[in-house]
Amino acid sequence: MTTIEPIRRSRLYQGIVEQIQALLEKGELRAGDQLPAERQLAEQFQVSRASVREALRSLELLGIVETRAGGGTFVRRVSPDDLAKPLHSLIARGHTVSDVIEFRGVVEPAIAALAAARITPAQLAELRELLGAQERRVAANQSYVEEDTRFHEVIGDAAGNELLSTMLGVIWDVLRASREEWLQTNSRAHASLEAHRHIYDALAKHDAERARDAAAEHIKSVGEGILKLLGGK
Repeated sequence: MTTIEPIRRSRLYQGIVEQIQALLEKGELRAGDQLPAERQLAEQFQVSRASVREALRSLELLGIVETRAGGGTFVRRVSPDDLAKPLHSLIARGHTVSDVIEFRGVVEPAIAALAAARITPAQLAELRELLGAQERRVAANQSYVEEDTRFHEVIGDAAGNELLSTMLGVIWDVLRASREEWLQTNSRAHASLEAHRHIYDALAKHDAERARDAAAEHIKSVGEGILKLLGGK
């Protein structure tokens, strides 16, 4: 622990929380690091141990640290779920479907462009298998929501950016019901499958611009269709 200053304010624990957050932002504390013992923190911050305990409880509620029985307090390693859960709640409750579709139209073409440059042979092989599964389901007049979701997840993984993949996963969860309704008719399922083929072809050729354009066209078409469905048109 470095650059710690005495806390001189009425709500002492908040000052401790702010300084520890600042240390994390500066990189002086990292995921997995153990914090000093409660007594040492109280001495360094020049506050009571009760204030330190209150600060640690607050940091734990924020998901910044975790206390291990008999092992001390550690800075938590952040997982994708730590971001996904509050994001899902925020997007699902605070925004219209139109907002979510527009967001998808901005983010997903960029993901496709990144994936075109970074996709692996194994990921391309999985996309081919998913296209085959989608073709069989469309031919049998069956829904392929799971295959559709996985197709876009693989592209998200191929982009190699965990933050973007997590955000995309949240968007897919929020739109899940409307996507299921959209894919119920055979004509729309055929159109979506054809769009997936165009995206795959661009990815297989590692053509970032074609991948971006194909994804943008697909998302625009599906988004407009979903909004019409929801509007009763």
